[in-house]
Amino acid sequence: MLFCTKEQVLKSHQYQTQLQSESLTIIKRGIVWATYVSSALLLVVMLNIYYFDKAFFDAEHLTIKLVPLALALITGIAVTKVYGVSRIGIAKTYAYLGVLVAAWCYLLVGLEMLSSSAMQGIESLADVLVILFAFALFPNRIAMLLGILPFLVFGSLYHFNQYSATPIYPITKFLCFLGIVLSGQKIISGWFTKAVLRNIEKKKLLAQFKLLALIDGLTSISNRRHFDDVLRQEIKSSERSEQPLSIILVDIDYFKLLNDSLGHQMGDEYLMKVAQVLNSALDRPRDLAARYGGEEFVLVLPDTDATGASHVANKVKWMLEEAGLMHPSSGVSKYVTVSQGIALWQKGMLSANLLERADAMLYQAKFTGRNCYVSES
Repeated sequence: MLFCTKEQVLKSHQYQTQLQSESLTIIKRGIVWATYVSSALLLVVMLNIYYFDKAFFDAEHLTIKLVPLALALITGIAVTKVYGVSRIGIAKTYAYLGVLVAAWCYLLVGLEMLSSSAMQGIESLADVLVILFAFALFPNRIAMLLGILPFLVFGSLYHFNQYSATPIYPITKFLCFLGIVLSGQKIISGWFTKAVLRNIEKKKLLAQFKLLALIDGLTSISNRRHFDDVLRQEIKSSERSEQPLSIILVDIDYFKLLNDSLGHQMGDEYLMKVAQVLNSALDRPRDLAARYGGEEFVLVLPDTDATGASHVANKVKWMLEEAGLMHPSSGVSKYVTVSQGIALWQKGMLSANLLERADAMLYQAKFTGRNCYVSES
């Protein structure tokens, strides 16, 4: 089947692995984005402090409070530029996140301690940081909560200490802000999960369509198109490595008579069984069995000389004998047999030339009585 149910995909190991991988990638990119936004926020804070709010702060002591955050941001940007996001491990990413959040908390506490009076901007900065880290860490709810809770707590406590006579408003603000962020995270995470699901399904479909384009629909081995591509690649490989390359062209003996006597449906079943035998006769991953057309098949044998190809052809012959596929109309055996032509690639030879040589050897095998193989001398 080409399609899987949503429940099957959700339960599959592939889905879980893909979701985890995509989540980690998004989180790493989110933290990088948070680093650049934090740099801009820090610049805004410094401009406001030194040009507009000098009266509220002890600037000399405040500079010390800015250093940890500035160093964390510079380090994060430098490491990202040198190594790239993909090469940074998730453990180091979370460690950097902890440093970044701690540096911001250190600065917020420093602003609160060094300001001579209440400033609405400090609370607003904490609220902005809540939104910033909520967006950066949305794929992982636990990481997101750990990233935003320090700023939520700071903002609520700051408002209570500076403005509120009772804790009702700060607590209400804390709970509402937390509820909104969690609800938003759930919605965005749901969209993200569905996007990953669609991506997995699309990749599955593309893989299946690609497989259908390369596999013969009846015999389930490679088709002519795939064989042509593989043969061209193997010829290029042999040209570079100067290693031998052989092919075997295989034809089922008296197949038309078999169809006439047993019917085309049985003929199709025999084609599938012969294809299985040919595929089973190959031992190495690079060897290829393909349906060449009609009742003809072809074997591609990289790094194989004429002697090795003859060994494979002989193996095919006795494996078919063991399969015992009855052929009431054969002129050479009571079982299905094949004629095989072996050709060895020579330097400068194109795929068409190699196939012509194999076809000539196949013709000789048929001419000499069938149920045999003929190789170039």
